[in-house]
Amino acid sequence: MAFNFSNFTKDLKSFGDKISNEFSNEVLPLAQRTSRLVQEKIGKVNADEISQLPSEYLELAAKCNNIEKLYKNVLKITVNYENEGYDYPINMQESFNEFGKNITNRVSNLSKATTPAEAQAALVTPDGQFKPPKTFYHALARATDGSILTSSSKNDNDEDPLIKCLDLYSSNLNKIANARLGQDQLIKAKFNTPLTSTLRQLISQSNSIQKKVEQKRIDYDLARLSLTNCSNPAKEPQLRVVMENTEDEFANTVEDAINIMQNVLDNAKPLEEFLELAKAQLAYHKLASELLTGLTKDFEELVEEKGSSHTSGKDSGDFDI
Repeated sequence: MAFNFSNFTKDLKSFGDKISNEFSNEVLPLAQRTSRLVQEKIGKVNADEISQLPSEYLELAAKCNNIEKLYKNVLKITVNYENEGYDYPINMQESFNEFGKNITNRVSNLSKATTPAEAQAALVTPDGQFKPPKTFYHALARATDGSILTSSSKNDNDEDPLIKCLDLYSSNLNKIANARLGQDQLIKAKFNTPLTSTLRQLISQSNSIQKKVEQKRIDYDLARLSLTNCSNPAKEPQLRVVMENTEDEFANTVEDAINIMQNVLDNAKPLEEFLELAKAQLAYHKLASELLTGLTKDFEELVEEKGSSHTSGKDSGDFDI
């Protein structure tokens, strides 16, 4: 096939025109906006040359930006609820071999869960392999399991007040630890996930439209500046048309932004979401308080049975924290 120089020239010209148009329509305006923005930031543009935005727009933008800042700051902390071992000491070394023989007892304790939150603490993985939860209270429950003092005589064990004490303590701490895992699941589902969704779906809309407003505002100010500085009367009509078009685009974008940001604020539910966070925390601490209250009463009875009530003395009682 013979080389068609004419077609090649046309294709080359078309490609060159495309590059030129892209440069004129995208690269050049972006560079001009960036330069203008830098000049504004460093104070080289007079205040009267910067178009003012409506107070309604500024108020809505501030509210949307504040919600974004709040959500991001809080999520940096609450995302840790999705990590089972957030309170597990990094220097703790446990041997789970000895604990393996007590699986039956621990599964029995788990079956006594009275709330869906407690049931979240599954002690068996889907493949059937035992997986002790790595939380501080689970570790403490394992360390205080009465079986570590178990002798060969079952009757002696049943009468030993220390073993009774350890069994009570370990069992109740295990329930508290399971409840903590339940709290974590609730916080993930009813707080972290909604906040993340709001940031991605709503706040991102606010950010995008604010950037667009800034671009249109700068385009308008640059067009005004070009018209003001024009010294060629023949070019003034064209520059005036450009200025009026950019002014319309700026005004329309601001109006769109107000509607979009108002919609964002109408659909964001920070009050409801923080209520869910508090409710999940309250449920966990309420259960922990009830269990520990009952536990201390049982301990007091065991101490009295052993005839050691003198150890309580005048210093016993509730602690004020």
